[in-house]
Amino acid sequence: MSNTMLTQHPHTPGEVGTMYNDYTDVFNRALGGNIHVGYWDDDFDDTPVPEATDRLSGLVAERLAPAEGDDLIDVGCGHGSTAMYIAARHAVQITGVSVSKYQVELANGRPQPADVPGQATFRVADAMELPFADESFHGAYAIESLMHMKDKEAAMRHIARCLRPGGRLVVAEAFLGGELDRSDVALMADTCSFFKLSMTSDVYRQLMEEAGLKVVDLTDVSENIRRSYGIMADTWREAAREVDGAKASEWKTAADLTEWFGTVSQVRYGLMTAVRP
Repeated sequence: MSNTMLTQHPHTPGEVGTMYNDYTDVFNRALGGNIHVGYWDDDFDDTPVPEATDRLSGLVAERLAPAEGDDLIDVGCGHGSTAMYIAARHAVQITGVSVSKYQVELANGRPQPADVPGQATFRVADAMELPFADESFHGAYAIESLMHMKDKEAAMRHIARCLRPGGRLVVAEAFLGGELDRSDVALMADTCSFFKLSMTSDVYRQLMEEAGLKVVDLTDVSENIRRSYGIMADTWREAAREVDGAKASEWKTAADLTEWFGTVSQVRYGLMTAVRP
């Protein structure tokens, strides 16, 4: 396949999990209780960060279109915020998986009110080797998790295998939409190394189709989410002022790389929906 890995950083699931063990609290602080980007209608939209990040969760749920009683899988569930958002609005059962033990502990520790229609449970698992039987789920979603996976083909095959016929997969993900300027190549390599990313060219359609899924929608929302990077950079700098020594230097590096990442026009963000025939 022609999957072009533009930044070769084959991070292990353990390395990605350790990174999120360390950084989840800062991401959570920056993004208003979520650990994924927010969505704003335009530059004049003054929606607060927590609502904007919830809006992204809502866009994923809208594309997933779950029916009452559906079993869903959250691939790269973080600390459970999106699963709980969906469970509060739909009568579904969600299984969330993450390679971060800390995130799973946070997710399982979330209170689940008795009056909401859905439920969610969380466990440590690697999406490149999903431990579920074929056709276990009516739907699946993956928000900003595939970009950490060194073997995206394996992850997509496992997700497709676990979907029932007619089941939907919704992916919300950053990717590279073109060749980087020469001056940006080294900084992208540094960013991928720091945040344990394996950024690829725009191959998610191909990944989905080769896994046997039919792509039904690809929507570029890059400019709607871009301000998230500046918000995260500001929070990294705030966090750096609260610590000393090597940790302060590390947080400042996170701020600088995140801010730069958000300025790169080739960094795109897509909402992608596919169906298992």
